[in-house]
Amino acid sequence: SALLASFGVYLNKVDPTLGAAVTVTGAELDEGALAAAPLAVVVGARNDRYLRRLSRRTRLHQAFSGAIRTNREGDDFIPITLFDRWNPSSVTPRPASFKVLAIVTTYNEADVIEQLLERLSTSGAHVHVIDNWSNDATTEILERLAARTTLTWERFPQSGDTGHFELENLLRRVEEVAADSGADWVIHHDADEIRESPWPGVSLVDALWAVQQWGYNCIDHTVFNFRPVDNFWSPGDDLASSFPWCEFGNTPADFLQIKGWKPQANRLSMAANAGHQVQFEGRRVFPYKFLLRHYSIRSQEHGERKILRERKPRWSEQERAKGWHVHYDHYNEETSFLWTTEGLLRWGTIDQHFLLGRLSGVGMANNPWLGEGPVVDA
Repeated sequence: SALLASFGVYLNKVDPTLGAAVTVTGAELDEGALAAAPLAVVVGARNDRYLRRLSRRTRLHQAFSGAIRTNREGDDFIPITLFDRWNPSSVTPRPASFKVLAIVTTYNEADVIEQLLERLSTSGAHVHVIDNWSNDATTEILERLAARTTLTWERFPQSGDTGHFELENLLRRVEEVAADSGADWVIHHDADEIRESPWPGVSLVDALWAVQQWGYNCIDHTVFNFRPVDNFWSPGDDLASSFPWCEFGNTPADFLQIKGWKPQANRLSMAANAGHQVQFEGRRVFPYKFLLRHYSIRSQEHGERKILRERKPRWSEQERAKGWHVHYDHYNEETSFLWTTEGLLRWGTIDQHFLLGRLSGVGMANNPWLGEGPVVDA
């Protein structure tokens, strides 16, 4: 009940017009209450035939089925089904003119960038890459892709490699590209990420079209960090199938990832908050979070090279003084960049145990928002 209450707190924060989510328990359901609700969480096991009949009677979309954890040990779960009025399959087809621009920022990600850019292109997104003066094969890959696709790219800063990573200036360039793009939606994307819609089988671009039809102009993300448990990764291997083990993002910053938006008439801001969210007047964030699958470390060798030799020496001291670039501080020469599977989650089982956490971040460790944090340890 505490977790369901946290979900209600979250929904009313992101969209106060929703009212309280209707939570239904017990054997008998109040179909009248369900029919009047924008979103309902039905608790307990129900067979598929019953759920389909309930959907027809209430005219609510059967959106997600899964479970939530009910004890602090994490070994007891109860089934839930979410019904709502957001049905992507009922939205008019996406027009060919609908343009989504992914602005990808990168530095030395040659082992993954090509497959991730191709994944974005396949989804229907246009791609612009801002390279922070990579010294591996990244730029050669970008030149080759730009010659045969619609991809565009640039090096930043234009004046040359400063030897430092200055995030605020880079984000201001992202703001400029987004404002001048003419795109219907923009996503700020790193080169070691996969972005997906909340609905299985619905593409990222189609999901953004649906969100726009429902009157929203921003999307948030749930972060999943995928962890290497061995050293089998090789450049060119498929990321999605190579790393089956993951964990929810567990830093406070991971619970604020509003990095997809519909460009506005006035210039918006994201640089002032290290890029964790875009801010503008009239912002409406869609309640269900999209997926951000993060593959920051791929092996022991990759972790040592990326974090210890390529990232830490380049941090801007001025930005670190503001509290930025501290997420790798606990890594050093003695660090093992390989995880054990204990405590990790196998991708594909998330909804079976943590459906509400996946959709909203409620109840997860280190969630900093009032009324939305962990409840199993209370």
